[in-house]
Amino acid sequence: MTEIIFEYRPPAGDPEIIFENRNLIAAVKPAGLLAVPGQRERDSLTSRIKNRYPEANPAHRLDMATSGIVLFARNRETAAAFVRDFKARHPLKIYAAWVSGIVRHDSGAINYPLAKDMERSRLLSAPVQKTDYVSGKPALTFYRVLKREETAGPGRTLLLLYPETGRTHQLRAHLAERGHPIIGDGIYRNPGADRLREASRGFPERLLLHAAFLRFRDPEGGSLISVYAAPDFPVIPDFQERLLRDLPQAR
Repeated sequence: MTEIIFEYRPPAGDPEIIFENRNLIAAVKPAGLLAVPGQRERDSLTSRIKNRYPEANPAHRLDMATSGIVLFARNRETAAAFVRDFKARHPLKIYAAWVSGIVRHDSGAINYPLAKDMERSRLLSAPVQKTDYVSGKPALTFYRVLKREETAGPGRTLLLLYPETGRTHQLRAHLAERGHPIIGDGIYRNPGADRLREASRGFPERLLLHAAFLRFRDPEGGSLISVYAAPDFPVIPDFQERLLRDLPQAR
């Protein structure tokens, strides 16, 4: 197999800060920018945040191709609290995604155990996942349909995604395995590369996956903090209202 050479061309500009206090920062990562420095590439959301907040360190990550909210801790106590909370799955994360095809059920769950696909990971220089019922780790994703469009080739569906677990590439791998790969995904295409191109008509050339909402407890005082960042790709006019309408109960 021929190794694919990765060319890193991140978007320019300072990160958008949507919330901050003395303990933490919530920033918006654009698609195409690494969340943390790579082995060869130093420019990342973290590097840019540290230019302004040298003490800040990320509490979690997003894929380079995914846009959306990333939390940063500004001191050791907050960092340790975030480690505990994310390990216990306390923060509520909600993503928006356009997927290829028409998702027929209005809501549901995807429960495929995931393991690293060593061969494809080496080929693509990325942590590619696969469904593995023998050695895979449990992975659970809930979804809700916001809109179906049946006019673009195979059609496409706008989803809200609620990952219960936080496996690498979980949302991308789960939806591809279900037969509805996320539009713009160059890794988890399934057999439907032509379907993906058809479904992406009229959208920007990027992975249409965005971390739009994050709810977590302030490590100092324990109050709930909710932050929202609108997707930079087309959704629906009342997207934020629909997202907030049926939030799961506080955990």
